[in-house]
Amino acid sequence: MKKQLISLALACPLSAFAAHPLVTDDTGTQGDGNWQFETNGEATAKQPDTGRQFLWNSTLTRGFGEALDLYANVPYTHVQQRSDTAATGIADLELGAKWRLYDDGAFSLGLKPYLTLPTGNDSRGLGTGRVNAGATLLAQYEIDDWTFLVNGGAVYQPNRQGVRETVWKVSGAVLYRVLPTTRLLLDIGTSQNPDFAQPTSPAFMIVGAIYSPKPWLDLDVGYRRGLNPQTYDYSWLAGVTVRW
Repeated sequence: MKKQLISLALACPLSAFAAHPLVTDDTGTQGDGNWQFETNGEATAKQPDTGRQFLWNSTLTRGFGEALDLYANVPYTHVQQRSDTAATGIADLELGAKWRLYDDGAFSLGLKPYLTLPTGNDSRGLGTGRVNAGATLLAQYEIDDWTFLVNGGAVYQPNRQGVRETVWKVSGAVLYRVLPTTRLLLDIGTSQNPDFAQPTSPAFMIVGAIYSPKPWLDLDVGYRRGLNPQTYDYSWLAGVTVRW
C-alpha cells in the first residue's frame, strides 16, 4: 500500500511551479524586488487500491533582477488510505529558481532547477525520505490572445520505497484570453512511471480558468483527469495568487 501511494505521489504531484491550475510552467518572472504568494489545493478521487489525497501548496516567490526568481514551496498533504487510516502533515519542502535565459518578445526560454528536502515523514507516505533534485526546460510562445507552453525535464528522487529514482516529465499547455480578465486553459502531460513493475506512464489532462479581477490578484479553478489507470481518475483544483 505505501509503495503504491508514494508512486502515485511521485508521478503526479500537485503543481506548485506553474500558474495554477497548470502543471506546465511559463517563462514569466516577477521582476526585481517583486513578490508573489500562491496558495492552492487539490482533492483527488478515491481509488479502490490506493486511497485518496488532499493536497495544499503555499509558495512564496521573489524576483532578483528582471529574469530570475527564487521560490520556496511548503506542501501539506492528507493521505486517506484504502484501510481508512490517514496520514496528515507537511510533505517535502521545495526550494527552486526560475531563470528566463532567452526572450525575443513572442518566444522565450527558461530553466527551472529545484531541490526538495525530506521534511515529510516517508514512513507515513508524506515524502521520499531523501533530498531530491530536478530541472525543467521551459518554452513559451505568445500570439495575440493565445499562449503556448511546453516543458520537459527530469528529477532525481532517491527514496526508501524501492521505486525508480530518475524520472522524466513532459507536458504542454495552451491558454486563450476570452476576456481581459479571464483565461481558459488546457494542459496535458505525462511522466515516467516510478514503479518498475508498471510499463505505462501516468498521463493527465487539465481544463480550467484563471480570473484576474485585479492586476495583482488571480483566482483559479481546474479539473484534472487521469488518462490511464496509473494516476488518479480525477481531481478538483482551486487557488489564489497575490503579487506585490
